[in-house]
Amino acid sequence: MIKCDCKERIGIEIKSYRMFDELKDFFEKRVTEGIFEDIPVEAPHYIGYDSTGKAMKWYANKWYRCKVCGVLWEFDYPDFPAIGFVRKFEDGVYGSKGCE
Repeated sequence: MIKCDCKERIGIEIKSYRMFDELKDFFEKRVTEGIFEDIPVEAPHYIGYDSTGKAMKWYANKWYRCKVCGVLWEFDYPDFPAIGFVRKFEDGVYGSKGCE
């Protein structure tokens, strides 16, 4: 039986290249193991507006869903000096209360 460790994990800010590489490897390994599935990013994590009022949308790079427990993970790669992040949506619904 396949097990996951989603309950023990939390969201995190990505403040270094090393941390980014470790997280990327973690998610890719879980996909290869069949624990997570890579799913298309369907919604922006932020919507801002330019000086003309035109909407500007920012999307995460990856979403992963745990095949065991249904948790949705959002992974936004850093673009240093801007940090990245990983957010956890325990109920598997994007936009619901995420666990930071």
